[in-house]
Amino acid sequence: MANEKVLISGIDYKVRKLIEQYRLLDAENKQLKNEVAELKKEIVSLQELLNKKNNEFLKLTLANAFESKFGVEKGIQIIDELLEEIDRSMDVISK
Repeated sequence: MANEKVLISGIDYKVRKLIEQYRLLDAENKQLKNEVAELKKEIVSLQELLNKKNNEFLKLTLANAFESKFGVEKGIQIIDELLEEIDRSMDVISK
């Protein structure tokens, strides 16, 4: 009878210990999920910023190339014409 009580007491202790470990792991899991969600938001934000900076870089590169080859006014005119052509192409594609 004493052995049974000791055995039951040991099982009870181990079950309580497992429950406590589960609670700690569950709390850590929730915290890590929140961190992952925040990092995903940051990644999206950084990707948008990168795309914006890439577009600015491309514009500056084109402007410098046209400026050195054609001059400022002619370069602006060519860029405007290209933008209009892109807009027309997008209209055709969207229809």
